[in-house]
Formats: sequence, structure tokens, C-alpha cells
Amino acid sequence: MDRHTFEQTAARLRPLILRIGREFFGSADDAEDVAQDALVQLWRYCERLDEGRNVEALAVRVAKNCCVNMKRRQRLQVVRGEEHLPVTTPLPSPSSLEVLEWQERVSALDEAVGLLQPRERQLFEMRQMEGLSTEEIAQQTGMAKATVQSMIAMARRKLFNNMKGRKEL
Repeated sequence: MDRHTFEQTAARLRPLILRIGREFFGSADDAEDVAQDALVQLWRYCERLDEGRNVEALAVRVAKNCCVNMKRRQRLQVVRGEEHLPVTTPLPSPSSLEVLEWQERVSALDEAVGLLQPRERQLFEMRQMEGLSTEEIAQQTGMAKATVQSMIAMARRKLFNNMKGRKEL
């Protein structure tokens, strides 16, 4: 599947994935995280997807797996008493090439985050790095909850498009 076809397919699949996330978590914020994770995973394999494959079924499977993985991470955080710290899963020792590729991706993502408007960057970092909920961010910034959600979604879209343009996903 080429990039253009994937973009059209992703736009069609996003509401389905969001619905799965909302049904699983009961939270629009968590559903948004699930949608982002699922679409990133699908993007990584878009060149391997052929037109005959049932992409909707694959998207549902990926979304459900993302929900389960996210729930596991949340449980681990609570068990460890680290509600506000991200959980890192131990990985097998990566090769030098994998480490280099990972460092390049992190650098590209840092650069892309730096291109966001200051308010977008602040809200994105509060949500993604500090793990605050939309309500907590709204309270701390004095902004309406809907505005916070909108600005975070816009920041995510900008980052996704920036990284997609770099082919870093």
C-alpha cells in the first residue's frame, strides 16, 4: 500500500479505532492515545499491506492490542507507585545499528516537538510526558477542557505529519 492510499485508509479507520479505545477505557484521552499508537503501528507496516487484505480487521486487532498494552502499562505504574512516570519495558540488547536508528528517531522527534507553537508544545508535554489528564491540564492552565483536547490533537497531528514526512515512523 502506498503512502497516499494509507492516508486515505487511516482517515477512514481513525473513527473506528477511536470508538474501540473509548469503549475499552471510557475516556476520550485514552482513546486518542490508542488511535495514535494503532495508526503509527499500521503506518510502520503500510508498505507490506496489500489491497486484498482486510485492513479494517487488522486495524481492529491492532487497536485492541494497543488497548491491552496500554492497560498493562497503567497497571504496572500503579503497582510500582509510579502513576506519573512512564513505564519502560526491558528490551533485548539492541544491535549498534538499532541503537543508532533509535537515537536518530528520538532526535527527529525532539526536533519536531521543537517546531510546535509554544502553547501546543506545553500542552503536548503535559499530556504525553507528565501524564496529566485533560482535566488536570485545563485546571493548571485555566483553559477550557475542549480547547486543551483540540490543541493536543492538533499538536499530535503536526508531529505525525512531520515524522511521516521524514519517513521516521
